[in-house]
Amino acid sequence: MNFIYRVENKEKKGCYWENLYKWKEVDYILKRHYSEYRPTPLEDFGIKREPKGTEICGFKDLKQAKEWFNNKELEELKRIGYFLKKVKVKKITAIGEKQVLAIR
Repeated sequence: MNFIYRVENKEKKGCYWENLYKWKEVDYILKRHYSEYRPTPLEDFGIKREPKGTEICGFKDLKQAKEWFNNKELEELKRIGYFLKKVKVKKITAIGEKQVLAIR
């Protein structure tokens, strides 16, 4: 059985899936995504590609998740319905330095 950590809502959509820029108070979190600390999968060494098909993004462990989102950011995302969860996946398809890709 494989698990990843992921920030998602009750519909199992990740916080980057929807346009959360409508939430002014968390806008800065997603804008920080575009930095060396939060690379896209294509930019992440070890993955170097975009997610395919039904792949989801997440983290290999809690440490990796907490390096991406700090406690303040997680609290603000929680307030609008996004929670850091341990998610069961069928397969981890790629492991990067900052994130992983997986299939549920």
